[in-house]
Amino acid sequence: MDGHVLWHLVVLGTTLLAAAGGAILFISPMVFEEAPRGLEQAKPYIWAVSGLAVVLLGLEWLTIHCR
Repeated sequence: MDGHVLWHLVVLGTTLLAAAGGAILFISPMVFEEAPRGLEQAKPYIWAVSGLAVVLLGLEWLTIHCR
């Protein structure tokens, strides 16, 4: 596996993890009357992974695909 394929796997994995975390954050108040235990503690980590995913996607398009 070359570095380019590995880079794409990292970007895809981070993006999917951030999307799943965001879905949990936004959908859980509609499904549960009160937030599940641990969700409040996980919010900063979910936002951090989401920010990382945005940065990685930006790097992906600006450095790899714009050549």
